[in-house]
Amino acid sequence: MGAEDLYKKFAGYYDRIYENVDYAGESEFIKWAIENHKESDGNKILDVACGTGTHASILAENFQVLGVDINKNMLKIAHKKVPEVRFIHGDMKELDLGDKFDAVICMFSAIHYNTSYFELENTLKNFYNHLNDGGVVIFDFGLNKENWIEGLVSMDTVVEDDLKLARICQSHLEGTVFNANFLFLVKEKGKLDFDIDQHQLGVFEMEKALEIMTKTGFETSIYADFSKKEWEITEGERPVFVGVKQSKSPESC
Repeated sequence: MGAEDLYKKFAGYYDRIYENVDYAGESEFIKWAIENHKESDGNKILDVACGTGTHASILAENFQVLGVDINKNMLKIAHKKVPEVRFIHGDMKELDLGDKFDAVICMFSAIHYNTSYFELENTLKNFYNHLNDGGVVIFDFGLNKENWIEGLVSMDTVVEDDLKLARICQSHLEGTVFNANFLFLVKEKGKLDFDIDQHQLGVFEMEKALEIMTKTGFETSIYADFSKKEWEITEGERPVFVGVKQSKSPESC
């Protein structure tokens, strides 16, 4: 399955599955991180892998936001949800917009659609190239090797009057790749359906990811669970990377 086909069948259920995500809290962290780390003067944000545009809808109150996503079905929902924000089709691995921003964000573990260290480095270089000097990149690692639990079964459910949905997945890692095959069971308006939504996700070591950030040209801080607290490996919290673009990449020095 190509990346452009992810969520093709189930994009319409995405917001219902993740309705309990604290988008407002995450957006407040993004605002705080930008205010406290950004050294450039503007307020332009590039929201990479913007999904259905929920973060963009909140951040647009304070920033000029451009959303980009590889999934056209997600973008259709985003356009309807946040008509005042511009959304375009694009792939983080091939990003070349010919524009500069003061912040690049990649939320909700979307960075894991890079499945190797080579892809991760290439994508981070793309982010770097789209930032003004002193601009900020922010992304979260919902998965990392330090906190990986092999064989873990997870299930998300939606229960509404006309919709019953279950999404089930079991963790299994091969090298750096988590072949996440999500089994969907859906009963909507009395009609039963099921399918498998396939995703390949990269799972990386924190130290190696930090080395790539430094090599690319970012001065990096790592926070815990979208809080102002510094991330600690022993706490089992979600690491959130905040990198500031230095004026020159170490590779170009």
